[in-house]
Amino acid sequence: MKLRAITALLPLCILGTGSAPAQFASGRLTTSFYTFQRFDTVGSSRTYLRAFQSVQLSFAQQDFSVHTYLQGAAGGANQFRENGDVRFYNLYLRWANIGKVLDLDLGRQAVYAGVGMGTIDGLTARAKILEGQVVVNGYGGSTVNDEYTGVRKNWHDNLNLGGQVLTTLVPGARIGLSYTYRGEERDAYVAMRETALGDSLKTYLTLPFLIQNASNAVQLGSADASWSYGNIVSVYGRYDYDLNYMQTSRGQGSVRVRVTDALALTGDYSYRRPQLSFNSIFSVFSFNSTREIEGGAEYRITPLFQVFGRMGVVSYTDTTSMTWTAGVNSGYGSVSYSGGTGYAGQLESFSIQGAYPLCDRLLIPSLGLSWASYRLSADDPVDHALALLAGATVRPTRNFSFDVQAQWMTNRLYSRDMRLQVKLMYWFADRLSLFSQEVN
Repeated sequence: MKLRAITALLPLCILGTGSAPAQFASGRLTTSFYTFQRFDTVGSSRTYLRAFQSVQLSFAQQDFSVHTYLQGAAGGANQFRENGDVRFYNLYLRWANIGKVLDLDLGRQAVYAGVGMGTIDGLTARAKILEGQVVVNGYGGSTVNDEYTGVRKNWHDNLNLGGQVLTTLVPGARIGLSYTYRGEERDAYVAMRETALGDSLKTYLTLPFLIQNASNAVQLGSADASWSYGNIVSVYGRYDYDLNYMQTSRGQGSVRVRVTDALALTGDYSYRRPQLSFNSIFSVFSFNSTREIEGGAEYRITPLFQVFGRMGVVSYTDTTSMTWTAGVNSGYGSVSYSGGTGYAGQLESFSIQGAYPLCDRLLIPSLGLSWASYRLSADDPVDHALALLAGATVRPTRNFSFDVQAQWMTNRLYSRDMRLQVKLMYWFADRLSLFSQEVN
């Protein structure tokens, strides 16, 4: 199936007879420009300008709808390229509320089903059972190429399927079980190999050989659960298991306890193992997992201001690193100080950023500053970096906004680095009557 074939099906979502109900259309159009200057050689620089156009559209008629999200990009050094890039991130049809139980999506779509995440070209189904207290998700299709363009022809080598079961039958809890199988085709390549000449064992020739490997597949199973008791205690846990390597892939747990109306304590634990393709060349190298424990506190001074602090320890095979963060959050910005020391290097950073609405939110200026001092090891020199940003959002109407932001940075490698981004956004939501006599 090609993208043009999917596109040809889009009008089916809104076709109807003369008595068909009206359609609902919504969308968002975003145009942005990004420019910066780069020094390719000493004393020689070039100005780069990139332009992006994003289109997000939805059309619905009763239980049928079509959704799409695409982005085009063009530009290069000093001038635009003649041929830009267009990527289709979403392009799918939806039939909702089938028998008041089932939703079906067909086409290119994002998948969020526990351990299964990504973008596929295929079919997803979502069934709500027992008045929505049990939800069953299933999906199957092909992984999308890195360019987000055409649909893969060899689905069997890039198969992506899985599912998730969620339940809220236990009061105050949400429990989920999920599974994913994600295949990935590996590109063939040519390598030089020595081969014996005839029956002789002393004469060899070096010849090019085409190396073709079987596709790799990631298989993971996962269980996650969350539980809360009012707004006093909340607990979350997750466990991922790698079915290829037959060992734990990820473990995570967190707890939040509200001691008083103003004070809350938090705790987090995570275990992560590098996710490597099964039977790939990278799997023969030795690698280590990491464990991290972090504790923190949050205190609300006023309804607008809150102070917080967190400290963590990251454990490697035979060494550790420490991290810390402290700061103040408010409705108009934040101030924070963070740092780290140990095996991961030494870091100290300070940042402040804020935005304040003016003229009944017609204008929202923003400012930010960050400073960092760092070095990778005790023997390395200390480096410093300073960054500033200034921008504003102008919203003259409910449907249109204009954003501009300038960024400036300096460190040991760049005496100055200046960048500018401009963005225009327009969104709409209208009721149509394309195939009926209904007038609104």
